[in-house]
Amino acid sequence: MSEKRRNNEIARRERAQAHAGEVVSGSGKRGKPRRMAQMVSVRLDGELVSTLRTIAKQRGVTVSDLLREGAEQVVQKTYAAARPRVSYTISGADEAIPTAADHHAYATN
Repeated sequence: MSEKRRNNEIARRERAQAHAGEVVSGSGKRGKPRRMAQMVSVRLDGELVSTLRTIAKQRGVTVSDLLREGAEQVVQKTYAAARPRVSYTISGADEAIPTAADHHAYATN
C-alpha cells in the first residue's frame, strides 16, 4: 500500500471513529440482511481491481457484489454446459403417433 493511500485510510478511520455511535435521523435505510457462509480472500492484479472499483461505482454496488455475481455466473455456465441434452427422431411409423389431445377426444366419445 502506498504511503499516500495509507495516510488517506488512517484519516478516514479517524473521522469515522470521531463520530462512532452517532445516529443521524433519516440518514439512511436499513438494508436487507444477508449472511454469507464463508469469506474467501483473493489476490487480483491492481489494474483489474481498479476496473472493478470503477464498474462497482457505476452500478452503485460493492466490489464484493461484483465478485459474487461473477462467481455465480461461472457456476451457472459450468453446470449449464454439463447438463445432458437429449434429442431423438422417430421414423418409420405407418400411423401418426397419438397426442394427448387425440387421447382426450377418444375418451370423450
